[in-house]
Amino acid sequence: MADNRKYDSGAQKRKKRKEKEHRTKEATNKMPKLTGFFKPVSGDGAETSLSPAPQTLSYNTGTKIPPESLTVTESVAGLASVESELVEAGSSSADGKTTVDPYSTDPAHWGEIDESVRAYWAERGPESCQNMNVGFQASERVYKHQKRHFSKSHFKRKMLNGEYIERPWLLYSPSTGAAFCFACRIFTNANTQSNFETGFSDWKHATERMREHENSEHHRKAMLTYVSLAAASGRIDTELQKQFESECSYWTEVLRRVVSVVKFLAERGLALRGASDKFGRTDNGNYLGILELISEFDPFLKSHIEKYGNAGSGKPSYLSSQTCEEFIQLMGDRVLSEIVSEVKMAKYFSVSVDSTPDVAHVDQLTFVLRYVSPEGHSQERFLKFLPIESHTGEALCASVLKVLEEMGIDIANCRGQCYDNAANMSGVYKGLQARIKELNPLVEWVPCAAHTLNLVGVNSVNCCFETADFFQFVQNLFNFCSKSTARWKVVTDGLQPNANKRIETLKSLSNTRWAAHADATQAVHINYANIQKSLKNIVNDTNQNAAIRNEARSLDKKMDKLETAFMCTFWHSILQRFEKASAALQSVELDLCTAVDLVGSLRDYIGGLRDQFDRFESQAKKLSPTVSQAYRVTGRRSKTPKPFFGESATSEGEMENWIKSTASETMEAVSSQQRCSVVLNDPRRSERSTESSGGTLTIKRVFQTSARTCA
Repeated sequence: MADNRKYDSGAQKRKKRKEKEHRTKEATNKMPKLTGFFKPVSGDGAETSLSPAPQTLSYNTGTKIPPESLTVTESVAGLASVESELVEAGSSSADGKTTVDPYSTDPAHWGEIDESVRAYWAERGPESCQNMNVGFQASERVYKHQKRHFSKSHFKRKMLNGEYIERPWLLYSPSTGAAFCFACRIFTNANTQSNFETGFSDWKHATERMREHENSEHHRKAMLTYVSLAAASGRIDTELQKQFESECSYWTEVLRRVVSVVKFLAERGLALRGASDKFGRTDNGNYLGILELISEFDPFLKSHIEKYGNAGSGKPSYLSSQTCEEFIQLMGDRVLSEIVSEVKMAKYFSVSVDSTPDVAHVDQLTFVLRYVSPEGHSQERFLKFLPIESHTGEALCASVLKVLEEMGIDIANCRGQCYDNAANMSGVYKGLQARIKELNPLVEWVPCAAHTLNLVGVNSVNCCFETADFFQFVQNLFNFCSKSTARWKVVTDGLQPNANKRIETLKSLSNTRWAAHADATQAVHINYANIQKSLKNIVNDTNQNAAIRNEARSLDKKMDKLETAFMCTFWHSILQRFEKASAALQSVELDLCTAVDLVGSLRDYIGGLRDQFDRFESQAKKLSPTVSQAYRVTGRRSKTPKPFFGESATSEGEMENWIKSTASETMEAVSSQQRCSVVLNDPRRSERSTESSGGTLTIKRVFQTSARTCA
């Protein structure tokens, strides 16, 4: 007789009860001890730490179970509830905070989705972040006595006819072990949010829930939105868009190379354009030449030049001179913007302007600002050239204010102004410094120390006839040797290298650059005897023209004179010190205290040369053997030969007295010009006078007064 009972027998009930007790016992053993959640109190009231320390239950999901007394049944049920809440916890880092990376292939890390992230994932599609080939251990969930996890079969859907189709919208998160919907995730709707947007992990009902989700209205709208955004069927200009992006990428690469070449040449102050603007010619300038050089190692640029290089006007190539000039303008504007920003950040600044004509005979006003950087360094920045038509103080003041207004710099923050000693600049009533001071009384005027020193040297030469005659000889010597390459080679071959093993060739003087006098005098002083020997060789060369030989003989005789050798030695000593002081006065890091010390040291040095006549005389006699022989008559009885027409009646015994008087006159001229320069630098002087009726101030007093005022 068959057993038709619908209930378990007693043996089956006992067996199930034993199995249940066994499972309960195992679950109880896995639970932490109740005493582990508290710290026992010792006899003295102090807490004693136990091992293990009390911990809060955590399952790496961000959900924590408070340390309170739980029953076994509640504990087991709690484990299942915690596991079911894994989907909402997200991925956590070591410090418990969720890691957010909208471009990660793990959908649990995306965080909030914005338009750029939507466009990013819509372009790449769900295939790039489905994670089909990873392990699914993180998805394991405990349902009472059973364990369930995500399966790879979930990526396919079984139709009613038995056919399997892919689920392209389904994503898996390796960090949380949850499933996401791609379309619903990137097009989140707060009003109709589903578990597949926050993470789904109910594997017991996975098949039913996935079928419900993909048939829901919310999912269908999200898929249509995704397809409309990413698929080609949603736009009629997709191919045009791709072509546009390809063109932009191509011309961007071309412009990157053009900008690099323009910046390279602009930083070094090199000319960009040449006589021709055609590729393949040697006279196309540095700009096109460097592009040709780069193209030898860059196939992309080589292909572009071959295709567009000499295409002519009307066809874009971005290699023309117009493009080059546009980039120069853009770079200049950017640099100017950075300088203005630094000036505004520093707040206080000083102004320095000067005008000079260019090769086109247009008077250009140079505009320079000086300020202190945030690091504490002095910065001197050139801003622009400003064409001017008038040199009056009023016109120059209007030009300065116009530039400052265009750049948004407030004249009220100006604290210093530095110009040359011209009356339109330094005038106390109508000069530029006076007009600026009317607008802002805190702007102190400090004359340009280097320009003042240059005036001292120029006026010192013009005040003494013998000194002017010596420098005229130096210029004549250079002109004679440089007019012919043959004579230049004869003189150059006889020169000896200096201490730096470099040959000092003859130099020309300059009407504006005082340092040229120092270079020209040094070249003659170092090779005085060698130059004289070369001149004698030209005189004795019968193949030379008679006029050339006579001119060489005249220069040779000039160098035989002791006064010429003395002037060469004397001025070489002065000019070398002048040049070093002038270079130091033009440095960017110069301050008023250093300028005072430099000018004072130079003045003391020149004053000390008055008592060193014997040293200069001894050095002059050693410059050349002929000079020392010509001076052997000193100390003998004076002979006064009958002078010829055009010669002076000075006797040989009077030569030493002449040299002493000339040296004293020269040093007195230099010293007096230095004192006069103080009067030129005094802003309280009259505009029409170069001398002060009430006496002169010392340079040190003027600079110290300016320093105290600025402080």
